[in-house]
Amino acid sequence: MLQAIHDRVMGIVGWFILAILFIAFAFFGLNSYMKSSVENYAAKVNDVEISDAQFRRAYDQQQARIRQALGDNYKPELIDDAQLRKDTLTKLVNEELILQEAMSDKLAASDSALTAQIASVEQFRKDGVFSRERYTDTLHYQGMTPESFEWRLRREIIANELKSGILLTASGTEQELRRAYALQAQLRRFNYLVIPESSVEKEVSLDDGKLNEFYQAHPDMFRTPERVRVRYLDLDAAKLAVDRTVDEEQIKALYAEHRDKYVTPEQRHARHILITPKSDAEADVAAARKKAEAVIKRLDKGEDFATVAKEVSDDPVSAKEGGDLGTFGKGVMVPEVEQAVFGMKVGERSSQPVRSSFGFHIIELLGIVPEKATPIEQVRKELVDELLHGERNDQFYEQQDTLANLAFEQPDSLQGAAAALGLTIQESGWFSRSGGSGIADNPKVVAAAFSDDVLKNGNNSSPVEVGDDHVVVLRVADHQDAALPPLDEIRDKVTAAAHKDALEHLLRSKGDSLLAALNSGKSTLDSIAQDRKLELGHSILLPRTATQPSAFVVKKAFALPRSASNKPVFDGFLQPDGGYVLLSLEEVQDGNFDKLPESSRKQALRSLNDLLGLNDMQILISELRSRAEIHIPEAAPQ
Repeated sequence: MLQAIHDRVMGIVGWFILAILFIAFAFFGLNSYMKSSVENYAAKVNDVEISDAQFRRAYDQQQARIRQALGDNYKPELIDDAQLRKDTLTKLVNEELILQEAMSDKLAASDSALTAQIASVEQFRKDGVFSRERYTDTLHYQGMTPESFEWRLRREIIANELKSGILLTASGTEQELRRAYALQAQLRRFNYLVIPESSVEKEVSLDDGKLNEFYQAHPDMFRTPERVRVRYLDLDAAKLAVDRTVDEEQIKALYAEHRDKYVTPEQRHARHILITPKSDAEADVAAARKKAEAVIKRLDKGEDFATVAKEVSDDPVSAKEGGDLGTFGKGVMVPEVEQAVFGMKVGERSSQPVRSSFGFHIIELLGIVPEKATPIEQVRKELVDELLHGERNDQFYEQQDTLANLAFEQPDSLQGAAAALGLTIQESGWFSRSGGSGIADNPKVVAAAFSDDVLKNGNNSSPVEVGDDHVVVLRVADHQDAALPPLDEIRDKVTAAAHKDALEHLLRSKGDSLLAALNSGKSTLDSIAQDRKLELGHSILLPRTATQPSAFVVKKAFALPRSASNKPVFDGFLQPDGGYVLLSLEEVQDGNFDKLPESSRKQALRSLNDLLGLNDMQILISELRSRAEIHIPEAAPQ
């Protein structure tokens, strides 16, 4: 089967495109199992159901990855939520297809492989060693049994066997590698001219008629989004009162058990002078030792340590600071230096050079920061909370079951569940499908609020997990459809958008005319620059990863076809930050594979094999989808 797949490998451009597209396809993860599950129907793959809970977990994980990747630049409104949901469900379907194919090939997971996988999970370890008690407790808190967890984990291992068999066995030829490297390491040189928006600014005019015409033609630009307010019940294990007192001896015992957590180990402040041998040759090592010994003699005669360090130390960082290494604890420095530093008294200096893998050190201890323990009184609440964690969790899961049952049995009100559990019904502010503030900052809450069952049918949601041992149940309190405000209410916003649109149309029109003149030979970039008193830019040979003059312009330059007649190839386009760019591709230089060192060639071959493996996997998925029965109901989470 694998050979047949490999015979269908696409060209080099396909490899790189697939490498990007394949990011959305990920291996199963243990993390996906560490959540409670509610069997709701999201998709069916050859009669195997993918639950709504599976979809929600995968969707939330993908959103979290996007948030983490973008950091402070994350803006919910910039994310295509519908496409993200579609991609998430596609990924889950692909994972199920891979699993079914692996099982049909009679792949199996041995008991030893299963045991090793379980033992590697940090959540199941205590003091670095697998703990059966912690294993069962962790699964219990997640609403799972060891049997169900191990059944799922076996399926994961089986699927990964098939994936590994495909991804790790792909092998490219040297000819394929040369073609790939020639393209990937290609360099291009180009000239460019930016026609600024200011050059056509005075020609743009907008009257009320044009403004209204733009407003009517672009209603989606100004429509306020659909939004809701919700009422909700908040059940948080951390806020539950536990009817049990904690014995003082238990608190002291736990404090002692976690001593490392509450005690800052002793640290030492030192400085050094490093003499590094020129090589590992015996003569060079001996010369370095002799130089270090000479430094010690200078210090013995009273020369200032910091001055000598700045003069002779081969440690470029600390030498600038007079050899100062700062304050550090054990486990930071190389063993030889650490042993010397922690064996000294304050003010003491090594009488002989201390040798390490870096060379010869002359070390002086400047000070000692004693071990410091956080008083038990300062962490008493934390210790009590940890001791009550088990009881609080048991109470939480019991109340969570009650909350889920009452929310389901009384779908049109939260009053019954609130009264039974002593919870207060809270209310959010308005938020859209892109989220909002407070509780609406959580994508799970937003997804639940806009689900058909909650929004259209008016039912309570199932418990929504918003944190560790923290759930909410919500219902829609108020709903507003998307609406287009009257023009007079948003005139400034419409004017700005219409002006920008007219400016871009005019600039594109004039730029395209200049591009036509370049292509016909009636004009040159030099003459256009001179006529308009603009500066013509010239690049050097640049790689496709270059960011100057801008990543956007470089990308456009690499999208142009190579000239067949050694003449410039022209292009023109609006750039995102304003202005029309005229571009002429002047030179293309392919990557020279023969100049690569042997180690780089091997790495390039490994990268190519990775891409081929991804391509093989994508082909397999396409074939599996083509012969599978995949049903996604209309009510599936989209």
